[in-house]
Amino acid sequence: MTKVSRRSSQELREVIRDFRRDQIVDVARRLFGERETVDVSMDDIASAAGVARSTVYVYFSNRDDLVRACLSRMYQLLLESLSEESIVAGPFADDATARLRAIVRGLFERIDADPAFFRLAIATQASRTNVGLAVDTELSLIGLDIANLFEDVLVQGMAEGSFRTMDPTRGAALIGQQIYGAMVVRAGEPQPLPLDDAADEICRFLVDGLGSATSRQRDVSAAPRLGSATARQRDQGDAKEMRA
Repeated sequence: MTKVSRRSSQELREVIRDFRRDQIVDVARRLFGERETVDVSMDDIASAAGVARSTVYVYFSNRDDLVRACLSRMYQLLLESLSEESIVAGPFADDATARLRAIVRGLFERIDADPAFFRLAIATQASRTNVGLAVDTELSLIGLDIANLFEDVLVQGMAEGSFRTMDPTRGAALIGQQIYGAMVVRAGEPQPLPLDDAADEICRFLVDGLGSATSRQRDVSAAPRLGSATARQRDQGDAKEMRA
């Protein structure tokens, strides 16, 4: 009986500790986004969270750690918003396209919940400061996790015959680039497309490029490349016509 009580007491303390940490992180993320800067004092964050300044330092050694925790928390909320089925297939076991859409929708939904902080994170990542490097590291780790998820969807789609055969790692990187760009644009739009419409739009774009039907594929290898002899000859011909 005593062991059970001790265990319950310890579990309760851990729950309270996790709740308090998440509370500080959520408040910090809100303040960072509202003020459009990570230069928010620990005093302001502690006050808004309703805790002592020393309590903030129990969980975070400095502001860089707190900013990274904000990104990590944002990613945690993303995973929670994604249904478990979209991550491990589940009802989408025979429909990679529907699984892809569920993941894209979840990503957009998380951006819609916190666009200001996401914009700030992207801007901060570009700075060559300590906090910028911290943000870059955290976003890189998150990006790797999401790339693995896309790679799994690609492997599933190729097995189904829904997607053409390709290097899944390279394919996942290309998908990630498209969706990352769409997320950045969406975070900056004053009136973004409705969530379902946006998810449908980007997925149609992606699937049209991944479709296995040969009639929907275009051989781009034969197209003139920038700096190629064909392109140079064409440009020289255009220049002669203009002079004439």
